[in-house]
Amino acid sequence: MAYSATAVANAFIEKAAKGQIPDLTPMKLQKLIFYAQSWHLKLYDEPLIDDFFSKWKYGPVIPSLYHEVKGYGSQNISALISVIINTENGYAVATPKLPDSDARTKALLEKISSVYGPLRGTQLSHLTHLPGTAWTETETLGDVIPNSLMKEKIK
Repeated sequence: MAYSATAVANAFIEKAAKGQIPDLTPMKLQKLIFYAQSWHLKLYDEPLIDDFFSKWKYGPVIPSLYHEVKGYGSQNISALISVIINTENGYAVATPKLPDSDARTKALLEKISSVYGPLRGTQLSHLTHLPGTAWTETETLGDVIPNSLMKEKIK
């Protein structure tokens, strides 16, 4: 089952709040989710998130998530992301999270955090720009980076 980008983002934000990921800026968050999605596709042949990445100047970006956290600029993200949802009785505010029962996803995010988490957002951006990556193989800025390419090009 694919989760919302916000639920996965909140999992990383919670790790940052516990001191497990230093300097979690919006750029770094986008790249951590990119690597989580890419590895999930490679390992399990299914997407982790139900959204898409676009090729932007500084690397892969989920546009909807960008708008949720852009107010932080280059500063650390300090709060979980909440969204407005439509309910039977109107609208409500929700803070999407991953279910505690999903041990496989939690283990993957733990590994992503330990491998990529110590790097700065700019370092992660640089990694996405290396020759042969899904970002470099996607032709034009603004184009969607296909999941198939993310799965194939992650190493």
